[in-house]
Parts: sequence; C-alpha cells; structure tokens
Amino acid sequence: MPRPRLLPVSVLVAACGCALLSPAGQAADAPAQPAFRVVHRGAIVLPHSASDTKGNDVVITGLSGITWLGDDRYAAIMDNSDKLLLFSLALAADGTPQEAADLKVLTLAEHHDYEDIAPCPEPLRKRIAARRTKQGFPDPGRCLLVCEEDTPAIRAISIDDGSLLGVIPIPQELASRRPNRGLESLDVEPDGCHIWTANEEALPADGPAATVSNGTVVRLVRARVPDPDRKSNEKTRQYAYAVDAPHQFLRVFSGEPLSGVAALAGLGDGRLLIMERSGCPGLAPFENRIYLVDTGDAADVCDVERDLADRDEAHLQKTLLWEDQLGINLEGLCLGPTLAGGGRSLLSIADNGGIGTPNHIVGFVLEDVKSKAPVTIMMLGTAAAAAVTFRLMLCQSTRQPP
Repeated sequence: MPRPRLLPVSVLVAACGCALLSPAGQAADAPAQPAFRVVHRGAIVLPHSASDTKGNDVVITGLSGITWLGDDRYAAIMDNSDKLLLFSLALAADGTPQEAADLKVLTLAEHHDYEDIAPCPEPLRKRIAARRTKQGFPDPGRCLLVCEEDTPAIRAISIDDGSLLGVIPIPQELASRRPNRGLESLDVEPDGCHIWTANEEALPADGPAATVSNGTVVRLVRARVPDPDRKSNEKTRQYAYAVDAPHQFLRVFSGEPLSGVAALAGLGDGRLLIMERSGCPGLAPFENRIYLVDTGDAADVCDVERDLADRDEAHLQKTLLWEDQLGINLEGLCLGPTLAGGGRSLLSIADNGGIGTPNHIVGFVLEDVKSKAPVTIMMLGTAAAAAVTFRLMLCQSTRQPP
C-alpha cells in the first residue's frame, strides 16, 4: 500500500487549529464568556482581641466591612459599636491569605451600626481639610468612609483619632429602609470620583423583603464625590438590582430567612462586583454569591418612587462568578493588590455575630478571563492538531488506513 501523502496532514492540522481559534467554530447558542472569574483561595482566623490606642484589650467581633489601604494594610469595621480594626495582611503570590499582624483597634467618636468601610477619595479629603481649616481645626489627615444603617448615613472619619468629619448626602428614599436592612455596602470606584452604596433588602415602597421562595429588589446608588472646586453637576444615579431567593436549607429553629446585598466592589466604568448573602434558620446557615454587573447602559430609576420589584425591564443583568456555603457569615468585600501570580486579590471578612465564633478573612482572586482565553484556546488547538498528527503518523508507521 502506498505511503499516505503528507499534504492532508498539514491541511487537517490547520483546520483543527482554525476551528478552535475562530468564534465561528463555537456553538451558535453557547453562552457569552464572563469577563472575569472569581477563585476561592482559602481563609485565616484573626485573633480574638487586639489592643486599642490606649493599650486596652478589645474583643474583635461583628466585623462587617473591609477595605484595602495600600501595600499590606487594611481596615475593618465592627457593627453595633464604635470600633475600627487596623491590621496588615500577608498574601501569597496566588492570593491565599497567610497571616494578619500589627492589629490595632481605633475608637470612633460615635457609636453606630456600622456596616461597611471604604477609602476616602482625595478630592473629598481635600474638601474636608479645607472646611476644617476654615473652622479653625487642624487638617485631619487621612480619612475613611463608613456607612451605618441606624441613621442611616455615610460618614467620613479620621483614621488618626476616630473623629467624625462630616456626612455624605444620600438619596432621601434610603431613609425609609426596613429595620436592620439598610445601608450594608459601600465602595469608591477606582477613579476616585464616584461612591457606591446599596440597601440590603427592598425599601418598603419598592417591594417585599426576601422570603423562603423569593428574592428582593434593592437600589444600587452611584453618587458623584463632592469636590472642593464644585466643577461637576453630575446627578446621583440609582439602579434596580434583583437579589436571589435564600438558599435551600434544613430548618432547625423558627424564624424567617433573609437574602440581600451584603457588600460591593467597584471595578470602574460602572462595573461592580456584588456580594449577596442569604441566612437561614437551619442548615446550611449561610450562602454567599458574587455577581458581576455592568450599569453602563442600565436604566436610571431615580424617578421611580415605588414598586421597583415589579419593573422587571429595569432590573440589572448579572453574571454569577462564584457561590458557596462556607459555614461563615461573609459580609465585607474589597479589592486588594495586584498579585505576582496574576489577577487581583479580593478579600472578604466574616461577621461572627457576637457569638464568639472565630473571625475569618477569606481570600479570592479576580481573574480577567479575556486576557487568558486566547492562550487557552490556542493550547487546545495545538493539542488537537498534535493528536491528529500523531494519529496519522501512527497510520503511516503501521501501513494501515486511518
């Protein structure tokens, strides 16, 4: 039998590679590839207590929000208290949290049900400093933003002495929040020009709170950061976000489940990571979900005064990046440094609810899927082409038809 010609091999190899590299080779109904993926990287336990600025030992409890301060420094806020925790955190090259150190508790000037924390943008810090100097006070230096749901309000605080430096205006309708379901999340976009916040579950006028079988609809709020020169007249925007129903559970005691927005992280250009948290009176007690949303072309619902839950056409589209039941109550989320191993670190913190369970910090990595996809596809194309080549070589060596 004559030896097979080599030309069909190269043609077939090229065809396999092109089929895998070309979008036309994909199934017509294949779902769109998410822009990002979130990978879980484990957790560490924080110490039970830490010293405050006066040397007193303070129990660490009710950690509800976390933010990155730069380098290896972080801050976390305690709910139903006047306490803020400052600490350093070592991360492995792949984003795995390794050790927390240099913990210090800062006492704030007022006690509130603080729920989240974020950096204070530089334009806002300058405005605060200018106002304080005009009033005869010294420059307060570095500050942070915190949100609390008892007033409710977003407040600027001094990281040096815990003094309150002012209140950031929020939409009036957020004051009508359900008890303990108000401002739960807070972040500042990377451009430093916009603040994001949201109520945890639906406002009474917008729709029902979550039930065993149904989710709830909340308002994501994007507000322009006040600047000292007052150059921008950009108005505050609101978006409707539908939260999933609570996860399925085995009932152990009485009570109603909850499901709401626990935290968010701004990615820039109107894109957000939204962390949902559901809690149930049974097993499993908690579930968390991280979604990606893009508000770029979404409807502004500022003028919608009620029944937001019924406006399905206005609800944001969302893409699930991660969900799991870790057995802990994750409430805070923040972006951290870019990792040597690739991707961006993403840190979450667990609220132990004041019941004495360990305080956890959970590590994730946010990876840009698009930047990795061409390499992965090319590797698949190469592998397929190599398999075809090997098969034809085997046929040639055995003098049998393929």
